[in-house]
Amino acid sequence: MSGNYAATVDARVLPIPQKHPTIFRVFDELAVGDTMLLVNDHDPKPLYYTFAAERTGEFEWRYLEAGPDVWQVAIRRVAAAAGTHAPAEGMGCGGHHMHEHHAHHGHEHHGHQHAHTGSPTQTLKDEHTLILQALDGLERKLIALEAGAAPDRTYFEKAVKFIRTFADACHHGKEEDLLFKTMVNRGFPLQGGPIAVMLSEHEAGRTYIRDMADAAAALGTDPAAAQKVIRNGRAYIQMLRPHIDKENMILYAMADNMLSADDQAHLSEEFERFENEKIGADVHNSMMALLDELKPGGHSCM
Repeated sequence: MSGNYAATVDARVLPIPQKHPTIFRVFDELAVGDTMLLVNDHDPKPLYYTFAAERTGEFEWRYLEAGPDVWQVAIRRVAAAAGTHAPAEGMGCGGHHMHEHHAHHGHEHHGHQHAHTGSPTQTLKDEHTLILQALDGLERKLIALEAGAAPDRTYFEKAVKFIRTFADACHHGKEEDLLFKTMVNRGFPLQGGPIAVMLSEHEAGRTYIRDMADAAAALGTDPAAAQKVIRNGRAYIQMLRPHIDKENMILYAMADNMLSADDQAHLSEEFERFENEKIGADVHNSMMALLDELKPGGHSCM
């Protein structure tokens, strides 16, 4: 098997702190066109999020074997690095890390610098990076629509699908069902504090997206539909960007300070179980493909 790949990483035999640094180091050493083989004892789907956030446009990800005991993934380098990558330090294969604030292919992500902790909150921060890419693409479409471009019903329907599936069901689901509940169990207030604010904003976002979906479905038949798409899409973006900043800079820091190492380890396991049982690898892969269409520079955003 090794003859078919430029390198093989068997993450099963690596100590947890060495897993991600080793995987990214091996990938970064690949020549364009070369492929590495990753072997793991659980679905490395969270690692895909990190590649999508940190190595945007540089890789292809293909499952060769998907459990139940062994997962094998072929990771092919398809483009040279866009710039200097920060090292992937201190992460387990089920965790994430987020890049320092920098641009990929001339596009600057919204966000802030974060340590490479591999913690559950870092997983959520990495997902924020991907969600913000979708918001950037949506904003460009709304600007074009305001300027008189023909309504792109298909694009807005795809944006709704990504937001509902990835941003809400997957990302907000992990926050609401796992992180927030763990924090409350450790004494953090559910009412009258940051968690209450975040939950309220999640609900507001669902209302904006429901109304945007209804308006998108009426494009071409209702003359007022385009303005409804613009109004609800802009309201959602204007709510979610500062919402993400508040979570990244305030709420997640509180979680990191109050949760024990055992809590963090348990949450990481629960995050993986949540994605495997409630989201699934096929849905995850389709959402990442959809994001490639939605974000600025994607083929549906041209």
